[in-house]
Amino acid sequence: MDEYADIYYVDSPRNADARDHRPGASGLPVPYNRPVPAPVGTRTVYVQPSAQPQYAAPYPYGSPYPYGTPYGAPASSLLGRVSSGQLIDLAAQAFAALWPLPASPATTGDAATDTDNSILYMGALAQAAKRDELVRTLGHIVGRMVR
Repeated sequence: MDEYADIYYVDSPRNADARDHRPGASGLPVPYNRPVPAPVGTRTVYVQPSAQPQYAAPYPYGSPYPYGTPYGAPASSLLGRVSSGQLIDLAAQAFAALWPLPASPATTGDAATDTDNSILYMGALAQAAKRDELVRTLGHIVGRMVR
């Protein structure tokens, strides 16, 4: 038991407080960013800032980008940063959306004829939906391959 007699346990963590523990110190916390006092006998001179122009001159020594602007001219493109693959996909979707649907059949008053015309019309609508989905899928696949 006597071999552990010299071990002391301290409850507070290291550097827990900012007090100056040197002999002769006041014991008050020491500020970290103290202002540096000016030497005795010097004076501070205030210099008023000069007026700045309201609109700065655009690049007085030429363009800061010698090989052109990084994203092109601001108004150079209507579509901005759309890639060619996205453009193909967009064109395919527009083409499929603008493709006309089949015309609806007129009613004749005869139940058998109207039923047959309705069945034919439903088949034509199914073919139009299949064509629309085919065009959109092809546009998406080609657009992915071009990117």
